[in-house]
Amino acid sequence: MQRTLHTAHTRPGPAHTGAQAAVELLPRQRHTTLIRLTGEFDMDSVHILREALGAVPATTAIMDLTGVDFADAALLHALLDAPQNLVLAGPLPQHLQRLLDATGTTQLFTTAPVRP
Repeated sequence: MQRTLHTAHTRPGPAHTGAQAAVELLPRQRHTTLIRLTGEFDMDSVHILREALGAVPATTAIMDLTGVDFADAALLHALLDAPQNLVLAGPLPQHLQRLLDATGTTQLFTTAPVRP
């Protein structure tokens, strides 16, 4: 039986703007997991991705980033620190592609089209 783990984070505090981040794990094959990210990932929310990556036993993870509305260096660091071999599924949002290009990290990741 395949299990789905869903974790979400809402930005706390009086200035709450409704900004949210969510991570969903969808086991695919024996050694592959699809990780679907949605929302905004920064230093306040990236911990949910780090926790999810720690829970993934797969050696390869396909990271669906098409639902990421905002990403900064905190997300990039989490991707670079991932214990799994990551395949970034896209097309990548334009702001995320710019982040990878500006930091010279584009070539460090394998990219592929999103598969259902």
